[in-house]
Amino acid sequence: MVTQDLAAARAELARLQNRERELVEELRSVRTAAQVQLDRINVFIKRRLTAPITRLPLSVLSDIIYLTICNTYPESDAHRYTKRKLASVSRLWRDAILNFPKLWTTVVIDPSWSAPLVMAHVKRSGECPLDITIAEWSSNDRFQFQRLLGPAVTCGYRWRSLVIREISGATATLILNGIQYMRFPAMKRIEISEARLLNSPFFLTSQYAPALEQVILSKGSSIEKLPFITTLRIVHLHLTDDTSASLLLSSLLPLPQLSELVLSGTGDCDEWPDAESIRLPVLTSLTLILSDPLPALVAMVAPSLIYLRCSRGRLNPQLLHDRGGHWAHIFRDLPNKFATVRHLCLSDATSNSSSAPVATEADAQAVCAACPGVYQAEVPAHMINVFFAKDNAPADRWKDLKCLTFKGLTVGTIPHKLKGWFSTRKSNKMPRLNVTFCEFKMVDTPTASSRWPASLYELLYGYCELELKEVPLKATLNVDSSTPLVDLRGTSKVYDSLGMVKTRYMWCCECYDLART
Repeated sequence: MVTQDLAAARAELARLQNRERELVEELRSVRTAAQVQLDRINVFIKRRLTAPITRLPLSVLSDIIYLTICNTYPESDAHRYTKRKLASVSRLWRDAILNFPKLWTTVVIDPSWSAPLVMAHVKRSGECPLDITIAEWSSNDRFQFQRLLGPAVTCGYRWRSLVIREISGATATLILNGIQYMRFPAMKRIEISEARLLNSPFFLTSQYAPALEQVILSKGSSIEKLPFITTLRIVHLHLTDDTSASLLLSSLLPLPQLSELVLSGTGDCDEWPDAESIRLPVLTSLTLILSDPLPALVAMVAPSLIYLRCSRGRLNPQLLHDRGGHWAHIFRDLPNKFATVRHLCLSDATSNSSSAPVATEADAQAVCAACPGVYQAEVPAHMINVFFAKDNAPADRWKDLKCLTFKGLTVGTIPHKLKGWFSTRKSNKMPRLNVTFCEFKMVDTPTASSRWPASLYELLYGYCELELKEVPLKATLNVDSSTPLVDLRGTSKVYDSLGMVKTRYMWCCECYDLART
């Protein structure tokens, strides 16, 4: 009996062990099949999400779309067409645009917009600050203009910036009268062109615009004097023949935070402030694009000035002869007045096609004496010989010089004398400078060959860190049907014709140096 029970138990154990092996093998097969299906699913998912941008968080995608719209011109089309096209890409993109208030804060009030579009921007922007642009209106469209402006005016408390440009005088007057007594608690920037402001517009006062930081009055806009605005940091003013420069500049005195000032205009103002009567203690940037910048420079005292840009102005031949040159006229009587200036830009008013004005050593001496602490200098290329031509050159006064920019070099010109000045610096173990040539003047001469950029680079090789920006280059190529395509990678514009390719290069000196070796 016992023997039979033992045999039965052993048989049952063997059966169970066999079953166990079968189940383990089946489980292994199931797991393998499951893994195969999982791999297939992953492949399908990857095929479905081909664009990595679709995996971005909604906020990141919205920021990318915002940057795209901000870099689309004209501005009115960016918000009228570009936004609609991007929203049609997918539901995800549509949600990113519709639910991102920042994308709806720019309101362009011009004839291409409609009242519903303006209202949509006002509504979808939530409570975000608004940037208002009013442009391209004539006096014949007054009714349509008022229909568009109405929804924007209702939320004037959210206006962050206001730009008025390319409108008729009557419409400009209508706009300025309409906002004369409005309050703009969030307004930081106002830019107006082609409109004459009232003597003391209320919307340009601290009471009505307590956060205003920038006032930009460009060509065609003028004002007799600026109202008192305690928060104002940046001011651009346009001077005309009937502008009282004394009254206008005197109105800058009470501005405790004024750090950037731009004065432009071609008019000849007769009334200028007395010498050193306009003291601007925190002014760091000054730009003067005037027919004669001298009276403004004489009147101002700016102990914190770092950036100075000045135009050479216009002088009659007799005064030009008496003063020793354009720049000598401006800076000759101002030695060390701008000792704090680190970035100096001498602006040449001539166009690319006009001949360069005559420059004298007196010009360079006067500039370097007035601004002895220059760290970065931007100089017209036609003045290279007077600044850097010989030993004890005027530019030697700039002991802290690190960067040089030459604008307007004529294509084909090789500034040989500049090499001598760099060679002297190198022999004196002075640090190498960063040198940039840009805004080249194009002329049709035999010297403007395709070898010219390389020759310019080889001339200054080893003496400075050289960069040539947007070099106009003509190269003649013998191309036939059997010739492979020419590799023009790195070019920004290519115009081809029979046997000729014209291109504009960002000349990469490091790449050329590698090829040279």
